[in-house]
Amino acid sequence: MFGDYQKEIERRKAVIGLLVEMTFADGKVDDIEKKFVYGVAKELGLSADDIEEVVLHPEDFKMTPPPPEQERMTILYYVLFTMSVDGEIHEEEEKMCYLIGLRLGFNEHMTRDLINVMKKFLNKEVPRFALLDEIKKHMN
Repeated sequence: MFGDYQKEIERRKAVIGLLVEMTFADGKVDDIEKKFVYGVAKELGLSADDIEEVVLHPEDFKMTPPPPEQERMTILYYVLFTMSVDGEIHEEEEKMCYLIGLRLGFNEHMTRDLINVMKKFLNKEVPRFALLDEIKKHMN
C-alpha cells in the first residue's frame, strides 16, 4: 500500500521536475512561472518540502510516461501552459515542449499544432475547447 503511495508521489515530483526544467528553458524564470508551477504542485497534492526538493534538483526526478493517454495528455497540458504563462514563447521552450510531447508518445504534428494554439492565444485566455479541437483532428 505505502509503496504505491510513494511511487505516486515520485511520479508527481517528476511531473513538477519537468515543469521546473521548462521554466529554465529560456534562461530566466519569471515569478508567474514559479507561481504556476507551485500551483500545479499543490494541485497534485505535493507538500512544500516535496516542492522545494524538486525545485532544487529537478534533474533528480526523471519522468516515466504513464500508460494512460489521459494522464500523458494532462502532463502535456501542464507543459504547454508552463511554456506560455509568462506571455512569451521562446524557441528553446518550443523545442523542449515538442520533445516532451514526443517523449509522452504523442504525434509530432499534434504536438506542433498544440504549440501553435498556445502561440495563437498568447497573452489571452485559451478558449475552453481550442486544445481539444486540435487533439480531435489527430485522433483515429
